[in-house]
Amino acid sequence: MNYLGELKDFLPKVFKEIREDILNDSDTYFFIKDKKVIEDLIKTQEEILSSYLEGFPHQNDIEISKLKEFYKNLKIPYFVISKNIDLLKIKLLERISIEKEISSKEFLLEIKTYIENLENMIAYQYILSEIENIKELAESPFTKYLLYNQHISFLQQIYSSIKENNLSKFPIITAKECDFYKYLSYPESVMVCLDSNLCTYLEKLHDVIHQTSNVFFVFFSKGKYKEAYASLKGLIENSMNLSKTLAGLYFTAFSDTETNFFKTLKYLVDNSNSGNFIFIIDIYKQRFLNQIYNEEKVNKILKETYKALEELVKDKRENILLIKGYTANFYMLATNVTEEFCKELISKIKSSVEKSCKINGHFIDLKVSISVLRLNKYSEFSYTDLVQILHHLKELAKLNENRIYLATSEKEEQEIKDWLNKKYKDRFFIQSKLKQKMIEVVFQPIFSIKEENIVHLESLARIKKDDGSLIPAGVFIDLVYELDLITKLDSLVLESILLKKDLIKKMSNKLFLNLSYESLTNPDFLNDLSIFMKEMKDFEITFEITEQKLVKDISIIENIKQEFGNVRFAIDDFGSGYSSLRTVIELIESNCLQILKIDGSLIKELPNRRFVQKVVKAISSMADALNVKTVAEFVEDSKTLNLLNDYNINFAQGYYLSKPKTIEELILEKAI
Repeated sequence: MNYLGELKDFLPKVFKEIREDILNDSDTYFFIKDKKVIEDLIKTQEEILSSYLEGFPHQNDIEISKLKEFYKNLKIPYFVISKNIDLLKIKLLERISIEKEISSKEFLLEIKTYIENLENMIAYQYILSEIENIKELAESPFTKYLLYNQHISFLQQIYSSIKENNLSKFPIITAKECDFYKYLSYPESVMVCLDSNLCTYLEKLHDVIHQTSNVFFVFFSKGKYKEAYASLKGLIENSMNLSKTLAGLYFTAFSDTETNFFKTLKYLVDNSNSGNFIFIIDIYKQRFLNQIYNEEKVNKILKETYKALEELVKDKRENILLIKGYTANFYMLATNVTEEFCKELISKIKSSVEKSCKINGHFIDLKVSISVLRLNKYSEFSYTDLVQILHHLKELAKLNENRIYLATSEKEEQEIKDWLNKKYKDRFFIQSKLKQKMIEVVFQPIFSIKEENIVHLESLARIKKDDGSLIPAGVFIDLVYELDLITKLDSLVLESILLKKDLIKKMSNKLFLNLSYESLTNPDFLNDLSIFMKEMKDFEITFEITEQKLVKDISIIENIKQEFGNVRFAIDDFGSGYSSLRTVIELIESNCLQILKIDGSLIKELPNRRFVQKVVKAISSMADALNVKTVAEFVEDSKTLNLLNDYNINFAQGYYLSKPKTIEELILEKAI
């Protein structure tokens, strides 16, 4: 019996009741704030559902197509739509059951199934919309990292399977069968997730994702799209959480890569086995290359070197993590490998990166130094100790003829322990000497090349030993910075100069001072400096800018100039990587620069390298054009001095002219 006519008669009443229920439903208003949007939705749904129901018991392809298109693009939560359809089903079945003419169990079941098929079709459209969220995750910059990439790869398989309607592509695997689980133990993942609780969270969340994915597959493959959609929502939500967590972890780990890499090493030292090694790879004589060819061009070589190393280890991520560093060019962590593997890897690294490179038309043979440390032997050392050991090994490799240093045996372990113990003793020595004010200031004369007489004196700090001998700054200055005592040292230098200012004046009233960035930004030190400048008002004081931080923040220099007026500035190591021409021009324009001190490594090579001679000539011409004076450091022979004279360099200092001496020694020499 056909009940379609009777159904059409009371359908408007059913829709009216549904409309009233929806407009009074707080849940609907929670998701859709705008009443007009709700009313438009009700109206459109009534039209679509009326057409659908009028086709009962057969499904009209055209009406089905309209229905799919409407719900596919609908931005209303599925919960709201599903609730409305359920309401339609309940109201319709209630109305049918009370109408005697059409109160038939068979008809009730047919109409119930017909509406449930409608709801199922709508759920399928929502599934197609929901999986589009996977595409957004795949556009993340973090897809280059192991865990994130594998997570997205898994989701993309699900996406392709559903979009192509090809369930044979669906990844039906457990969490432990997934590569993600395997990657959790890779060195990259260890660095990203050092917190064991966080690692456990990732593992559990990954497991939930796979369980939910498999549940989704079961429902979807059986055509139960309403249940499948509910599973998919959970899958996407958990996948989003995992993606965000991984993105945050990777961002944190690689925003300060070297620090987190060192933390990873310490973690492995404390928690892992003996098969872990750290490689320290550094471009040999990079500072020299920066000075000669310019830092930007050398950086291009560094990028090419990194690419070569990446290519070398791209299939070994199970055991190897490669990073760029700043205390060394590159670091490489190798886990669960043998010493023999490391030796073979050293050979492969050298073969991959030690090649002839062309810079500015010149070919150079690029060389690297490589140090290797077995990690398990240093568990008694702190994080700071471990970092210091790595830096020490980097320097040891450069001293060897083959530029390789292996610290893998008990002999090297003991040598490192001895070195570190001595370093701790040196720390105590320096701390106690500064506390006792056992600081002596010596002076190295700066000569006028044309006049052949002393014009300036450069003050240099020395630590006085108990026997009266002096320790050069080069021996202890790095440790002073490390101990955060540089401002203390600078203050003691000022005190020492004030005590001997009358003696200093007998040699020269022009004095060069080396002051640190830390001191020039310290209010207490600036107060000491103000007192010093008033006491030394009869002297011409020149501050040497020796640090990259000062070069990059010229406002500090400008503030000092404004505060003390008659003070002068000299850029030290001009021609090195950080003293850029742009900075020099800015300092000259602000009347903050009077002298350029040419980098000593250039002057050392002046007699033997024509290219260096051209560079020094160019510096002289530029300085003359900019109306600033030039000083050549590290003058060690007459040939160098004569060349400097030919190039019109103004001043010179170096052991050939005079070693640093106490002011008393200089006065005595002058008297003789």
